[in-house]
Amino acid sequence: MQAVVMAGGFGTRLRPLTANIPKPMTPLLNKPIIEHIIELLKKHEISDLILILYHQAEIIRDYFKDGKKFGVKIQYVKPDADYGTAGAVYCGYDLIKDRFIIISGDVVTDFDLSQAIRFHEKRKSVSTLVLTRAKYPLQFGIVLTDKEGKITKFLEKPSWSEVFSDTINTGIYVLEKETLGLVPKARGNKSDCDFSKNLFPYLLRNKMPLYGATLSGYWRDVGSLDDYIKTNLEALKGKVELKVAKNVIKNGNIIVPSAKVSRSAKIINSIIGNKCYIASGTVIKDSVIWNNTSIEENAKVNYSVLCNNVKIKSGSRINENVFIGSNVVIGNNVQVRSDVKIWPQKNVDSNSIVTKNLIWEERWKDTMFTDSRITGISNIEITPEFSAKLGMAYGVFAGLGSKIFISRDIDNVSLMIKGSITSGLLSSGVNVLDYQTTPIPILRQELSGGKAEGGIFVRKSPFDSSRCDIIFFDSNGKDLSSAKIKSIERLVISNDARPIPFDKIGSISYAERTYESYSERFISMLNKDVINQRKFKIAINYSHGITSTILNKILGEFNIELVTLDSHLDSSKQTRSPEEFRNDLQQLSYIVTSLKYDAGFLIDAGGEKIYLVDDTGKILSYDRFLSLVVFMYLTLYPKTKKIAVPIQASGEIDIAAKKYFTEIVRVKDSHFAIMNATDDPDVELAGGTKGGVIFPQFSFATDGMFSIMKILELAARSRKKFNEIEKKTPVLHMAKNNVFCTLDMKGKIMRKLVEDSEGLKRQLIDGIKIYFDEYTWVLCIPDSEREIFHVNSEARTRKKAEQLVKEYSAKIKKYHG
Repeated sequence: MQAVVMAGGFGTRLRPLTANIPKPMTPLLNKPIIEHIIELLKKHEISDLILILYHQAEIIRDYFKDGKKFGVKIQYVKPDADYGTAGAVYCGYDLIKDRFIIISGDVVTDFDLSQAIRFHEKRKSVSTLVLTRAKYPLQFGIVLTDKEGKITKFLEKPSWSEVFSDTINTGIYVLEKETLGLVPKARGNKSDCDFSKNLFPYLLRNKMPLYGATLSGYWRDVGSLDDYIKTNLEALKGKVELKVAKNVIKNGNIIVPSAKVSRSAKIINSIIGNKCYIASGTVIKDSVIWNNTSIEENAKVNYSVLCNNVKIKSGSRINENVFIGSNVVIGNNVQVRSDVKIWPQKNVDSNSIVTKNLIWEERWKDTMFTDSRITGISNIEITPEFSAKLGMAYGVFAGLGSKIFISRDIDNVSLMIKGSITSGLLSSGVNVLDYQTTPIPILRQELSGGKAEGGIFVRKSPFDSSRCDIIFFDSNGKDLSSAKIKSIERLVISNDARPIPFDKIGSISYAERTYESYSERFISMLNKDVINQRKFKIAINYSHGITSTILNKILGEFNIELVTLDSHLDSSKQTRSPEEFRNDLQQLSYIVTSLKYDAGFLIDAGGEKIYLVDDTGKILSYDRFLSLVVFMYLTLYPKTKKIAVPIQASGEIDIAAKKYFTEIVRVKDSHFAIMNATDDPDVELAGGTKGGVIFPQFSFATDGMFSIMKILELAARSRKKFNEIEKKTPVLHMAKNNVFCTLDMKGKIMRKLVEDSEGLKRQLIDGIKIYFDEYTWVLCIPDSEREIFHVNSEARTRKKAEQLVKEYSAKIKKYHG
């Protein structure tokens, strides 16, 4: 039997360790990780190997050559571009004879591969995925199987709300050759094809036998520096079965015979590589020292990694979690503080204290982005230095000579950070069009015509005044896709973004007549006469945001009586606490009822979301507001084909839609998912559950200003007051609760919930939504950032909804233990 070993990884997150070598060549117990994989294959009598190379291919080829030295036969395939995982393997199609196994060259495992092959043969599968359990499944593909192991669903690298199990795809596959032959069909018109994103979904769609074999044993994807040192220390303690020469194990350490170690040196739970020199008085604890490294008298190294040819001079101290690249010289009596990373070829002067602030890398060691946004503490995590680096990375991603639109809110921190990002963009050769203080909805509209390669908006977080948000848009003004986000993250973390020559530096210009063109289109999309005939009286709370300077001018074109609140610009008041938010809504309610007005609206400082108070002063919840808008829209436009809403939106919407045979499209509760739903020309309305409404005829994204006016137009057409419309809107009852859950238990709990609901109608779009009848359901979603589970339920009675929330909250607590 043959094996294909994937060995093309960049190892971006392992830098500086992988600055000079490909990821599969990083040493584990003084051998490249890929060499341990080859030994595992040999153990299971698989010795005919095909290595798929890409990044720094010559280093791997020079080390293994034809494989004879290692007791195997090796052939090499190097694709000329990134064709995806399945596409890369397909490049070696002619070398593959029959059934074969695929394994990554940069994972550490002692799985019984023969067991997986026997499972594959017994099930007569065309493709078998080797699965395992993981406490933190976010970085892997999640897999759901039936009792026989047949795969029913999987999702590549999900968010917490999409984690429906803790059973993950290890990237080890047993395939028939004819399965690999389906790659051209699976990729369609694309040039790339991934196993999890393309080939396996193709097999599922065509009902071909696709199975998952869950194996026990050790498995770790060495995806971060923390993973790297932990894997080495776990291997040192024998937690994974690896082949290690007996003569190198000394007192719980691994020290090769060629290393010279002073008798007075103390080495504790560490790995010492070839031709190292460890002088007297040295203390090395819980560390990994590569080859040809010297550590002189009385130096100390604790829980750190030193690469090849590093020189630590006498008296120096390397504190915890330090990673030092190859050919670095640390002078005498130097202190390298914890969590520092030093790139290759650096010289640190004697008596120095290395305290380089790398908080941004530590803060985002798992993921930098939340959806299309980066959020961090202003001037601590989101610093000018980091922002310039981020701008440069985004500029390199966009391409030399491209154009980026940038804007901000009125906060001074946003002004500072936007300036730093702009500097980074210019230094990467990108031209910047500065929209200054233009709200998000207008910036999106400016981008929608494909006038630039992307956009950036900087703001104070609406939820925490100490934090700053940096939001990225693509060339159409939409949120960035996960693939684009990963590319930008890689550029930032790897330090691969470099300034270009001075004569290629980009230019900066400033947008003109933006508000005028926006206002003209805004008004043209409304029925001005219908609105004017109603003679609305409304109150608007502007949340001290920039929208007050835009919408007030537009409202001047209409026959509307207006009272404004919080309309003056004040960056210190744009962030509200929950109590302040409730007080502002209560104040709005009081004004509406006191003045006998038709409605009150609160628009957030960013101009995207709105909140409604009806003519009786009733404050509508997020869920009820969306139900009202949908009901009102369908009543006036009964031939509407589709409306898109998040998975947790109320079933009241379905009741209203059923009457008019309108299809309700349920998607994830993210702006990106809702925006993408509007790509379907049949979707006439889309809404979030938190005050966002999209009218696709005007914009593909939420625009609070237009939403206010469009809702007024709908109300005018209906010739009814808001409270009268609300009373006619279908009514269900919703209950909600949050349950504590540690991050490492989220995947397990989702798996238990999936197993427990077998046979019931359910949806796995965002968390798990279980139906008990058409309008009775419970939804359990793990929070993407906090250690909690959201438990929402809806039923025809409040008692039933509360009962389901209580029942499933108890289940989650039980599964958590």
